[in-house]
Amino acid sequence: MFNWIKKRTILKSYARQLPLFLKKSYGKHKRYLEEEIRASIQQAGFDNSFIEYAHAMFISRTEFGGLKHKNKDLEDYDTLRKEIADFF
Repeated sequence: MFNWIKKRTILKSYARQLPLFLKKSYGKHKRYLEEEIRASIQQAGFDNSFIEYAHAMFISRTEFGGLKHKNKDLEDYDTLRKEIADFF
């Protein structure tokens, strides 16, 4: 149960605060690079326990596919995005 609360809190910070940090650091874009998201999470001090959700929120499906190719343990892009939508 506590993991669910932690996950929801982290996803909320990704959804509400990370876009502001990305925009400030890299300008306003529809999608960002994986490296930009990773650096922003680290620089802003966000918890990176669920970084794959931030990737699903802010990178393109194509780039996410490249991440999935490197890391077979990642959930599917559509599955992550659906879970994010269900939270909010």
